[in-house]
Amino acid sequence: MMRAMETGSFGYIAIAVTAVAALVILGNYSLGPRYDPREPPVIQQKVPHIGHFIGLLQYGPRYFELLSAKHRLPVFTLQTLGRKVYVVNSPDLISAVQKNAKAFSFYPFVSFMSPRIFDAGDEAMAIINDNIDGEKGQWGLIPDTSTGTHTALAPSSSLDSMTRTMLTKLEEFMKHLEASSVGIELDLYRWIRSAFTAAGTEAVYGPTNPFNSNPELEETFWEFESDITMLLLGIAPSRTARKGYNARKKFIAAMNEYFENDGPETGSDLIKARWAANKRYGAKQYSATFELGNLIGVLINATPTFFWILLHIYSRPALLADLRAGIASATESMTGDTTMQTIIISRLRDHCPLLLSTYQETLRLQTHNTSSRWVTKDTLLADQYLLKAGNVIQMPGYPVHTLSSVWGSDVESFNPSRFLKLEKKSKEKTQKQHPASFRSFGGGATLCPGRHFAAAEICAAAAMMVMRFDLEPAGNSGVWAIPDWKHGKVASAVPPPDRDVKVRVRMRKGMEDVKWRFGFEGSVSKYEVFAS
Repeated sequence: MMRAMETGSFGYIAIAVTAVAALVILGNYSLGPRYDPREPPVIQQKVPHIGHFIGLLQYGPRYFELLSAKHRLPVFTLQTLGRKVYVVNSPDLISAVQKNAKAFSFYPFVSFMSPRIFDAGDEAMAIINDNIDGEKGQWGLIPDTSTGTHTALAPSSSLDSMTRTMLTKLEEFMKHLEASSVGIELDLYRWIRSAFTAAGTEAVYGPTNPFNSNPELEETFWEFESDITMLLLGIAPSRTARKGYNARKKFIAAMNEYFENDGPETGSDLIKARWAANKRYGAKQYSATFELGNLIGVLINATPTFFWILLHIYSRPALLADLRAGIASATESMTGDTTMQTIIISRLRDHCPLLLSTYQETLRLQTHNTSSRWVTKDTLLADQYLLKAGNVIQMPGYPVHTLSSVWGSDVESFNPSRFLKLEKKSKEKTQKQHPASFRSFGGGATLCPGRHFAAAEICAAAAMMVMRFDLEPAGNSGVWAIPDWKHGKVASAVPPPDRDVKVRVRMRKGMEDVKWRFGFEGSVSKYEVFAS
């Protein structure tokens, strides 16, 4: 269950563990930790002792990005309240951290976060912590859940089934957009949020999905998500995070009913594996609580990613035209009383590689996560930097994604063909991309197993939108006003926009009488995305 918190099935939440979590876990608030000259260089604070603490509370994970952009160091030290945070920005050093999972462990964060975010009590935590790191063998709730999660989310018939269910449900939402010949005005992010919540939960939980019988659960879950930062702080959450605190109780009650009625028996192989592990280790009664983490992984990043990719595509007419041409070659047409166009998902990878490149470029520029590790023993990183036990490592993704030495001189620009060129250079062996230079799915032992599902659902859904609809800004200006991303979102590797975008959606001109559907021949989930 919990090991997957960073890898994606239990959410990107731990990939995005921010300063707030890092500082609270430190626990020792004595001032002025002793500095060893072999440690990474120290970034001085404007306010002695508490300057970085203030910055982290104010900006969240963005604080690491701001300091990294200002100082341009491969690694540096922040001296905080009684401990240190080592911020690692170099792909070489990130690889070195990922290769030493014993000295640089993720599991202390699991033990810290679970009671605060998921309200896991002492008994539940005892089950979680029993052989949490698999040091005693491949047994225990965490190792077993991790194995089951990786198996269910690897490209296979299991993942194909989840992807088919997800896309079939999304297609229902798209049909509603055809209701008016003059088009429909809607808030784009809100529409995507509703569609992906319904489709994602259906794909995981199956036909007895409680979100089907209780539509209010959508708002309940997102209310919980909005208060995760305050829940993580753990300071009188019933008052300081009242909305999220109450939403969590409602969600757990609904999921308890799902499990009591053996809902997983008709669900995906993913939920079946998690349910079986919970029963095996005496955690059956905590299944509803643990599902908060699973749902974070399913929804919190896919939803904004789909929003951003649509904005990037529709605000660039040349890219839109190129994608339509490529997707058309992966589409079969059947003419009778009506024309039926079938997008064959398994063909998109080869017939329209620009789509996958656009998806990865969207992730490169929209990812604002930070992978976290706890230093368990004094270790010389890459034979150069001393990292001392009891301190925290943070590896923010965006500074690596904007290294011109890795991505080229146009690193700040959106280049939808970037990953096509990188793939070509790799095949020609003229340039090899650093394995730790793409951080959207974390890396190393906690590489997100949900990356294939995410790529398949988002690329296929984007293909259907592109072929079926025209999107334009609502109003008469015709100018896309791209919003900023919402800062301070603890659980999001890909943050949502800081404001919604109102759009007009209409069927493509000349295709008003055409019907569309997904075609599921062959494997639909084998998307090779760049990851370390």
